[in-house]
Amino acid sequence: MKKYFLFLCTVIMLTACTNTIGYLPNDEPKKLIVNAMMEVGSNDNRIYLHYTGWQATTPVTDGIIHLYKNGELTETITAEDDYYPVESNFHAGDKIKIEASAENGTYKAESETCIHAPLQIVQIDTSYVSLRDYNSWIGNQPAYDNYLRLKIRLKQPDTEISNSYYRLEIQQVFYSHRWHDGSDTLSIDTTYNYNYIYDTALTDGKPGHAIDEGFELIQKWNNYFGLFKGSYFKNGEYDMTVDLKEDINYIHIDAYTAERYITVRLYSISESEYRYLHAMSSALDFDPENFIYAVPLIPNNIQGGIGIFGIASQVEYKLKEENCQDKA
Repeated sequence: MKKYFLFLCTVIMLTACTNTIGYLPNDEPKKLIVNAMMEVGSNDNRIYLHYTGWQATTPVTDGIIHLYKNGELTETITAEDDYYPVESNFHAGDKIKIEASAENGTYKAESETCIHAPLQIVQIDTSYVSLRDYNSWIGNQPAYDNYLRLKIRLKQPDTEISNSYYRLEIQQVFYSHRWHDGSDTLSIDTTYNYNYIYDTALTDGKPGHAIDEGFELIQKWNNYFGLFKGSYFKNGEYDMTVDLKEDINYIHIDAYTAERYITVRLYSISESEYRYLHAMSSALDFDPENFIYAVPLIPNNIQGGIGIFGIASQVEYKLKEENCQDKA
């Protein structure tokens, strides 16, 4: 009876779904694809233009892009190799519009975005915790590893209390010193991995526990891009919890000393960029052979074409941990 109920629930969900992708004819008119996810303060902002295609996209190298800041034309951009370099400087509060065209105006696309103010990292407290990796065992016993826990206190700017969206990125760089052939050698390894399962905002209100296991009828959403909403802030503040594993793959086992440099970056992004990256996270896990998985629909904010345009503002905080292999 339980199996029949499970199957019935699945059938109801599938028959109720209306978000399906229909057949795309071979003569579908081509459009401009505009991909421009830029950052305030970056000296390497780029815009990419392509044509849609039946089997593959085609780069556009003869296009022209006009960039407007707060209603005034500030830049006319042409291609450099396979991208369009952006030289303009951006600031929080700016309204930026781009107009792209190709083949003497035969193909046109445009988009506009507003740059949101960055978060403030008030402080970061650290501690060491022992956690179990999901579904990890040694023999018949659950396996645990040491983690460095970061408690990140965040504060919103007064102008961004509601309808705000953010993205977390953590970079870890391990420097391992060891003796090799009579000389001191240095190995450098970089990772962006972190555990967010115990944080409410990063799990979109559904924090879990690594020991929880079992059959999942609904596809689990993995937050690959560290997305979270401002709705989880109270009085403009939020305490975020993330855990960093001291992975032996990055700390060489024969190292006599090791340091770990941690950079925490928080990006303030638009709702369009949030929705786009949320859909991309689902697309990364999509399994076409599993009939339960819903086909991810990728949103866009380009008028006259398809793609995504956004400019993020960011803030960062750096930490250093010495002799980290002693705690692994």
